[in-house]
Amino acid sequence: MASFFEQLVTLARADVPAIQIVSHEWERVRGLVAGLSRELSVPSVVWSLSRGVEKLDRDAQVTPGEPGQTDPQEVIKQHCESKDPQILLLEDAHHFYLNSDRRHEIARWLREACRVRGVPRKLLVLSGPVPGLPPELTKEIPSLDLPLPGQDDLLEVCREVAASRSIPCDPVEPLLEAARGLTVMEARIAYSRAAQELGKLDSAAIRLVAQEKSRVIKQSGVLEYFEPTTNMADVGGLENLKAWLSRRGRGFGHGAREYGLEPSRGIVLLGIQGCGKSLIAKSVAAAWQFPLLRFDLGRVFGGIVGQSEANMRLALQVAEALAPCVLWIDEIEKGLSGMGSSDQLDAGVSARVGGTLLTWMQEKTAPVFVVATANRIEALPPELLRKGRFDEIFFVDLPTSQARKEILSIHLRRKKRDPEKFDLDRLAREANGFSGAELEEAVKEGLFDAFSDGQEITSDHISQALKATCPLSRTMRNQIVQLREWAKARARLATAESSEPLPNDNVDSVPVLRQEQRNPFVPRPDPIGTPNRDRGQS
Repeated sequence: MASFFEQLVTLARADVPAIQIVSHEWERVRGLVAGLSRELSVPSVVWSLSRGVEKLDRDAQVTPGEPGQTDPQEVIKQHCESKDPQILLLEDAHHFYLNSDRRHEIARWLREACRVRGVPRKLLVLSGPVPGLPPELTKEIPSLDLPLPGQDDLLEVCREVAASRSIPCDPVEPLLEAARGLTVMEARIAYSRAAQELGKLDSAAIRLVAQEKSRVIKQSGVLEYFEPTTNMADVGGLENLKAWLSRRGRGFGHGAREYGLEPSRGIVLLGIQGCGKSLIAKSVAAAWQFPLLRFDLGRVFGGIVGQSEANMRLALQVAEALAPCVLWIDEIEKGLSGMGSSDQLDAGVSARVGGTLLTWMQEKTAPVFVVATANRIEALPPELLRKGRFDEIFFVDLPTSQARKEILSIHLRRKKRDPEKFDLDRLAREANGFSGAELEEAVKEGLFDAFSDGQEITSDHISQALKATCPLSRTMRNQIVQLREWAKARARLATAESSEPLPNDNVDSVPVLRQEQRNPFVPRPDPIGTPNRDRGQS
């Protein structure tokens, strides 16, 4: 596959008059333009609102040009009318052609620049962190996303930081990998912090660089970087899912590609709240020793034109730069539920953002394993569930009796108690219909009660906590039953054992929540399966 610079050279030699490069990394963009200048034997200049027009030599060094040229319209006009060959780089001009009062005038002159062809050779390069072009330019200006820096670029940054501080530098591969997913500017900050604390850059700096990367990624507001601290031993039950993940994890290992295997795309974990879906996402990253990125779809959407699409593209770009990794999308139905009515509610932003995500999941080649969790399958767009985007849909049901014993044992051991001293069989029977999260809370409540009584915790304390809890299986009984019926035909069961019947005690006394109520006037199938469209007619 051609490198990014080779793509630029190809477009320039094809006499494309204008190109947009989407990136925060002004330094790398200037380097690419300087390389184009050398490759095409054409001089180049760079314009910014703060410094006007400056000459850019073939080593990407700038020298002042004509002072006072801060009007982008005038600069573009001169570029169009000039009789000399030139590459013009406009930095952060998106403020003018997307949002300003003069956007129509600027866009018009950009169209004029797109019509300058032939001799002399001219090229206009638009550079900035925000993607998007005025509608009249989308067919004339190709837009390219500059990939995040690779190992060679990070090596240069690492050596530059060490040289500027005159400290020893041993840029081992793990030190460079620790900064993957960062821009050049962010990597420079991470290496500088480590250099300041350690007085050197070697394997000892890996932890500090990883910490800084976690902060930077979280600061983006869309992705959150996790250091996995749980493993599969912390997950009770879910035998089928664990076995499937164990097999698929080997597909990322040595020799898998030669054998003909492709990296797994990901899974949807559908099920009842509090049954371990998020825990699985964290555990699989630890089991495979992959970085874990939590993707909050709700934070993608921004109020500035093009910001939502830019956030989505940046998040996916970071995920690919960190590959192999696990991308955890929690409660994905909440982020994509508005796709169907997007054109009526938000000018199509939700549809475009969701479409970008779906296309990426279909076409991605980087080993990014997506773990999407969902509680309400009916809220998901159907195109998300088809094969090719996810490898499998797993239904995570309430834990069975044996799984409840395992979960209670795990939480007791976390509290430094010996599970053998508790009547786990009795507690598992009394906890029928409880989720893993509710079992954890019962152990915590039992500890509080025992501490208040001045005693060591016993099975009776946990039993009392269970009896005082109204589990979700009672308040949301109808929804759980319907979800189980759907999953029998359309999903794989995460647990090897059959689902246990839900407890049927005092169901009528439980208040009906608003989300459980049904409109009696919605046409539904009659007993023989045909829609009863004449409801209410005699």
